[in-house]
Amino acid sequence: MDDKAVKSEIAESWNEEAAYYDTHVSHGIQTEEERLLWMNAFQTVLPPGDSLSILDVGCGTGAMGLILAEMGHAVTGIDLSEGMMGIGRKKAETAHLPMTFQSGDAEDPPFAENTFDVVINRHLLWTLPHPDTALANWYQVLKPEGVVVVIDGVWDDGSVISAVRRRTSSVFARILEPHPHGEKGYSTKVCDALPNRGGVPEAEARRYMENTGFVGISILNLDHIRVNQRQRLKWYQKINPISPYYLMAGRKEICP
Repeated sequence: MDDKAVKSEIAESWNEEAAYYDTHVSHGIQTEEERLLWMNAFQTVLPPGDSLSILDVGCGTGAMGLILAEMGHAVTGIDLSEGMMGIGRKKAETAHLPMTFQSGDAEDPPFAENTFDVVINRHLLWTLPHPDTALANWYQVLKPEGVVVVIDGVWDDGSVISAVRRRTSSVFARILEPHPHGEKGYSTKVCDALPNRGGVPEAEARRYMENTGFVGISILNLDHIRVNQRQRLKWYQKINPISPYYLMAGRKEICP
């Protein structure tokens, strides 16, 4: 399956989820408390500056980008899914926040070198066919001393116990919810094209960053955000295993 077909199916899958994506805990920001937790997390890793130029790659409905726009930054979001961005544009308009959404491939952002102070993404690396290429291109569009921020985790550790728990939770979700998350999912061929389809362990994310040339790599554990989100999960959603969840940041060095 070639890259064009893989990305077309990925875009269509998210288009189908767009209308109810934000209703799922851990996707949409559903409380003021969670919003403030994300703001605090960003403040620990963003470079100095009151109005940074930020690129949100794989921005979806703008959950992260709109928080950053509210913090006073100039945010551009790109995504393959027009459906997801359509929801994001409505949210930005309703909140009067100046986040721009445009069609673009997260693995190859359509911008010149040294354009952005920050490149950020959430829950994206697992769904990229070429994460190493993506990191290299994010490095290029960052300004010297710019920061990349990756928010990710491990959704499937491959164990039998985890598989049983996820399957059990999914059965109840399909019975009790009109639109359970991941109802359609990716085809086997697309899954086979994704090296991190079960999520991205910290060590693997660090390897991508180090191989690209990022320095000063830091990791912020996001268990506190998971705990906050877990308060809003339905009983059958709590059957799912608790996954590692982190924010990793790295800096682009100034050329000697």
